[in-house]
Amino acid sequence: MKDIRLIELEKYSDKSKYEKITEGIYKSLYDYEDKIVEKGNYVTTLSFTLEEDLNELTDRQYPLEDILDKFLAHVSDFIQDDTNNPIMILELCTQNDLTDMEELIKIANKHVYNKEYTRDGETFVELIIE
Repeated sequence: MKDIRLIELEKYSDKSKYEKITEGIYKSLYDYEDKIVEKGNYVTTLSFTLEEDLNELTDRQYPLEDILDKFLAHVSDFIQDDTNNPIMILELCTQNDLTDMEELIKIANKHVYNKEYTRDGETFVELIIE
């Protein structure tokens, strides 16, 4: 993943539904109908470019799945997810945890990828954020 940017969606300007916490972080003031995001959860929207294969592990899910695991987040909305387009835009959410969201948005303007390494004959994958 590269060219990671924070996106401010127009819906975040509705002060009855979102409270701006800081640049790129909003607190939900209501429950979404589908309950993916509940009142009190923090949301952000990121755009990023998927890279050509860095190794055989790179696909549309990785390193995104590892980012979600690391920051205890989940995808609450796919704004742009066209398999023919290398640019994805996703709304991400953390469950009432501002610290996780503050750490998550720090990946903006960074390069994020998975790297394989071998230790004691076993192959592992490490999430790299640089």
